[in-house]
Amino acid sequence: DALSCAQWFDIMTSVGGYTLARMKMPNIGIEIAYDAGVMAGALGRIVRHGVNWVNGDRVGWVWYMRDDIHEFVDVPRGDYSR
Repeated sequence: DALSCAQWFDIMTSVGGYTLARMKMPNIGIEIAYDAGVMAGALGRIVRHGVNWVNGDRVGWVWYMRDDIHEFVDVPRGDYSR
């Protein structure tokens, strides 16, 4: 997520009926198995990431946070991320 805070992790989860998926993070030279049920955390604004195309059904579910959400609900960003 290009608009997230650089210090915050994006949490990515993949579910479905498929096999042989791989998540690649080319700018840091990492590739991991990304089969159903795997969760991965990455600094989405800094670490490029992608998943190869596979046969089967797959849903990618991603959790991320942006500063504008904090501003909208009038809650300051935690000190731990400054």
